[in-house]
Amino acid sequence: MKEIMQKLEKLSSNRPIELVERKNEGKKIIEYYGDFVPEQWIKAAGAEPYLIMKGGDPQAPEATLDFSIRFMNPLAASMVGNYLRGVDRVMPMADSVVIQQHDCHYGRMSEILEFKGLPVYKVGVPADNLVGISREYYRHELREFRDYLEKVVGHPLDEAAVREAYEKSNKIYELMNKISELRKKDNPPIAFSDFIKLNHYVMRVDDDVAIEALTEIYDELKDAPGVHKEGAPRILIMGRAVAEGDYVVPGLVESAGGCIACDFLDEAIVPYDIHIDTEADIVDAYAKAIYDDRRPQCIFQPSWETRFEHMKKMVEDFRIDGILWYQLAFDEIYDMEYTCYSKWLQGSNLPIIKLETSYEYSREATAPLATRIESFVDSLKEGK
Repeated sequence: MKEIMQKLEKLSSNRPIELVERKNEGKKIIEYYGDFVPEQWIKAAGAEPYLIMKGGDPQAPEATLDFSIRFMNPLAASMVGNYLRGVDRVMPMADSVVIQQHDCHYGRMSEILEFKGLPVYKVGVPADNLVGISREYYRHELREFRDYLEKVVGHPLDEAAVREAYEKSNKIYELMNKISELRKKDNPPIAFSDFIKLNHYVMRVDDDVAIEALTEIYDELKDAPGVHKEGAPRILIMGRAVAEGDYVVPGLVESAGGCIACDFLDEAIVPYDIHIDTEADIVDAYAKAIYDDRRPQCIFQPSWETRFEHMKKMVEDFRIDGILWYQLAFDEIYDMEYTCYSKWLQGSNLPIIKLETSYEYSREATAPLATRIESFVDSLKEGK
């Protein structure tokens, strides 16, 4: 597995260089953010997609302060900050920057990029995904995006190519889910720090390369020994995202002897719990899979009680000993949801700890963070 991961890491890191070559060949480059933007359509149109998902660097949010207030979550702010600092090598050459509009943080960042003169396109995502008008609105946004995409590439979207892309995505989702299910073992054969990186690599590389690599990884892991110490406390990580590059906290948990056995994350991760119908209308198929029927995100209202029930099922299925609530700074929706969860969990035997990050991982900041994590993991060990 180590060699496969190294290969994927190299391909993922070299993706911007590859996109320069594709741009010189006349290909359109579309950078985008969010699951609600159908990457499969971009590929089917003959353009090259690049997902915005970098985090973990405090300098990126700081770079936005000339254009925005401080109180934006650091992942959203990194979207702009990495461009302003010249770290995002793709955005300056992109023919379009497509960003889902699902909360104020990403809306504000989109406005800054527009102000800087970038070709931003917005895909609206209504918060109440249970009502018919919201579902129709999202489908309207997808149709509008299709029209826009066709103008960018200069030709109609090939629906057969879209269905083929759906099939490849479904295969990736299936394989990622099978790898995730291996974490139900008493001692999982893959650590979360590797699992989340695998997600990030897969979202960067070619689909066929991803499918081949995931198949090999699953075949290797299905009978592999565990990677944690026997009896390591099993932890569920919840929150908006563990972004590409934001790997400090998972590493500290594992160094302290904890096992992050499953994840309940909304963004910057493969949506491996969905399946897209390859026979239905391409708009309805995508909307139904990613918006109508998928486990609701925190931003969807009302969703918290539904999400809480899903969390309880994950706790049972993965035999979880404690919950790590990993929250982005200033992310008020997730802060409110945590308040509900901590109240609902009172009286249960399920401990929960909230860690809030602004991507500040200096030695001074990391030391007390490591101490909190070690104390939490030790308490879970005592409770087993």
